[in-house]
Amino acid sequence: MTPEQRLDRVERILGIMAKNGREARSEFRQKINILTNMHLQNEEQWRAQAAELNEKINILIHSQMQTTEQIKGLSVDIAELTESTKLTDRTLRDYIDSLRKRRNRNS
Repeated sequence: MTPEQRLDRVERILGIMAKNGREARSEFRQKINILTNMHLQNEEQWRAQAAELNEKINILIHSQMQTTEQIKGLSVDIAELTESTKLTDRTLRDYIDSLRKRRNRNS
């Protein structure tokens, strides 16, 4: 093989390598672009879901605050009912005792 043939062969091989390199870079860029677009879409969906979740969490927090206030009110009401029940029991016992005393006097 002559030096000129070798040079032609090397040039042909380099040309093929350059063409394959360009194709590989082009394919790589396409894949990077696809990944970038998918990432942007996923990020957009994530933001929408995060916003919806935050809204629901805020609703839950508001509901919990209302429930806590209602429980505080009920606690006060229960305390008042307990005191009222004690007074009613005492009054009823006194009334029953007075009826027994009357019966005993009449016997």
